[in-house]
Amino acid sequence: MSLFLQWRRRAVLAGLSLMLAASAAAAAQGRVRVVEVVSYEQLGGHVGEEIVVRTTLGSRRSGTLVRYTRTALRLKLDSRDGGVELDIPSSSVRDIEVASESDTTPGGDSAKKN
Repeated sequence: MSLFLQWRRRAVLAGLSLMLAASAAAAAQGRVRVVEVVSYEQLGGHVGEEIVVRTTLGSRRSGTLVRYTRTALRLKLDSRDGGVELDIPSSSVRDIEVASESDTTPGGDSAKKN
């Protein structure tokens, strides 16, 4: 295995470890990370949110949705991926996941209690 692939594998594993630690911390605070698959047309309501885009070319990019149009989306990559903004044509998007946190504490909703 090349040195680059070894480095990339370690970086991916480190990123997964950080995500698991963040999820565990959120769960301890009564919050759970929820990932929802959405269609390209539903992206308009998710500007400013963290998303993961998989393309028809086999790439996977994660970051914050900056802009959405009918023909392309703009994604601000995470700082570990350079923090740059990347335009992805709608024709190359295979699927999209939107990550959010959900409150799981009892009575954490806004329903009125008697």
